[in-house]
Amino acid sequence: MKNTQKRKYQAAVIIAFVLLVVGSLSGITTADRTPSTKFSITTTPTPFSPLNRGEEEIKYYNPDSLSNVIGVEDIEPPFKWQSAIRLTQNELAAYDGWTLTKVNAGYSADNGQLECDATIIIYGKGNDTHPGAVIQNDTTYHFTASGVTTIPLLTPLTLDGIEELWISVEWVQTEVNAFLALMDEGPAVDGKGDWGFDGAWSELQIYGLDYNWAIGAIVEGEGNAVLTIGTIQGPIGIESEVINSGQVPAKTIDWTIHVTGGIFKKVDKTASGSITELAVDASETINLGMFFGLGKIQITITAVAENAEEVTVTKTATILGPIIIGIK
Repeated sequence: MKNTQKRKYQAAVIIAFVLLVVGSLSGITTADRTPSTKFSITTTPTPFSPLNRGEEEIKYYNPDSLSNVIGVEDIEPPFKWQSAIRLTQNELAAYDGWTLTKVNAGYSADNGQLECDATIIIYGKGNDTHPGAVIQNDTTYHFTASGVTTIPLLTPLTLDGIEELWISVEWVQTEVNAFLALMDEGPAVDGKGDWGFDGAWSELQIYGLDYNWAIGAIVEGEGNAVLTIGTIQGPIGIESEVINSGQVPAKTIDWTIHVTGGIFKKVDKTASGSITELAVDASETINLGMFFGLGKIQITITAVAENAEEVTVTKTATILGPIIIGIK
């Protein structure tokens, strides 16, 4: 880029992206109202999807602090510009094999433009300064009200082996002094949360707009199993349950009961086993048979599945010969 072109672009960007602070916007609705900082994953029910499936939103914005609105000034309408977020392997790795089905986008109808057409554009892997090639741009939406709107993609995108995505909203600004796109109160997630395009790509934070766009990628896929350990009880031996409280059957569960302690640390007993599959809301009894000892003991039960994180519960008790009492 020649120096004269570079100076012109820098000057244009400084006056082009304009921040309007509007305080607390009315009518803003999102999938989750839980406060969050920087990158966060919400999980919501999916009644329109097959059983045992769920969806999550990958986003950088805080849904409870959408008080900033961005527009472009000194333009001849209609003028198209883009707001975008960049998702890397740090965000996408956990969703390999899932499907990108919708995009959340935040719009303000209260600041100079009552309605707005926008196109969802999805780019492939680029670099630290701009996205790669366009993967999809077949979804358009007509905004008529302020808030974060969920926009279904006409062509869902399977995330098999995808290393990076840029999720962009291309706004059609039809008024000279209009402010369209919602941002939170920041700070922006570096390199990810605040990309803008008005002819060239840049992060808005370098111009003092240190915020994140209200843009989220909604991905859908098979949910995870969630294991819990039931009540631990005696009095002869140790008995409990492994319970699946998740969204899908748990597969290949390995469990262990380990008891240690007693006078002179003489108690050291272990039982382990495997459960091939555990249905949603189902449970399986596990146990460690009778053993002997005297004194204070510690009971540790651990369970992990192929599609569930490890869960561990530790209790203390007293053993008197073969009798176990006072589990707590």
